[in-house]
Amino acid sequence: MENRSGTGDIRRDKVFFGREDELRRALKNLNEGRHTLLVGQFGIGKSSLMNEARLLLTGAKYRVEFPLGGFLVRRDCVLTLSSPVPLGDCLREMAGGLYRNKDLKMESAGERDDWGGVRHRFTRLGVQGMQSEILKNIVRSRKKYHVFVANLDSISLSCLPFFQSLLQITVMCGAAAATKDVEAFRCFWASFERIPMERLPDPVALRLITYLMKHYPLNVVDPVMCRKEILSSADGNPFHIKNLLHMAVTQKALGRREIRDFRAVEEGTFFNMGPLYMIGAGILTAVKFFSVGAEKREHYIYYSAIGFMLFLMFRVFRSFFVFRPQRRR
Repeated sequence: MENRSGTGDIRRDKVFFGREDELRRALKNLNEGRHTLLVGQFGIGKSSLMNEARLLLTGAKYRVEFPLGGFLVRRDCVLTLSSPVPLGDCLREMAGGLYRNKDLKMESAGERDDWGGVRHRFTRLGVQGMQSEILKNIVRSRKKYHVFVANLDSISLSCLPFFQSLLQITVMCGAAAATKDVEAFRCFWASFERIPMERLPDPVALRLITYLMKHYPLNVVDPVMCRKEILSSADGNPFHIKNLLHMAVTQKALGRREIRDFRAVEEGTFFNMGPLYMIGAGILTAVKFFSVGAEKREHYIYYSAIGFMLFLMFRVFRSFFVFRPQRRR
């Protein structure tokens, strides 16, 4: 656990609590060369665990409960990617990592050999050329690269062939909120051993809350009540805990009323009102045809006007027909 001075954005604090079982599984998999996928809801701590595993594997961090001994990964055998999309940015990020590891060999033809010059030559290859160059240089390095990819669930069909090729020559660790249940991706997801990421147990979440409240300036009338409300509202989600405390830190003082107003929005599936709208539109259309059959043209015109206005309303304000409900206690 790293000590903090209490300065900066609390949401970016890298402190890591709990997750010993998940971390132990991830370290074992990566050491044995198995692709690993951390799966869990937004903010649950997938990227934090992935970063912790990377630091422990490379020896950049030591924890007494994880005496890794001899199965460390060399730091120049690691690539860290923020996202697989857009593919061009992802490839340039990989190229930067390979260049720092001295594994990006490109013909210079008298051009600059610093990163700026190499990056310019690399980008000129185009997306297909950049993919080939990345794969070629990883194979040529003869190192067993470990690739850590955040937001792996954002992968697109255009990225898929490259990442499938990458699976053959590296050990990959990814984080995903959910996997795409599409035929084209099934073989890709099947290559990973999944580690589910659940909510933090209350004792661990309480330790995290207590630590953050201690290390960041927080003017709270009732700290015990504050911890209880955040624990209840965040429901074991580290992102929600940090976000709620960030809002508390930005306020000059936090009374009991403000504490009771703490709420964390669930990052769940959107509730789609579209089907209900379509049912209503279908009923309105049926009434219109009934008006024609009953020879009531004024009713037909009236219902047609209503239908047109509803259509415009849906097109212009369609975002209001899709919303994410907020969890209440």
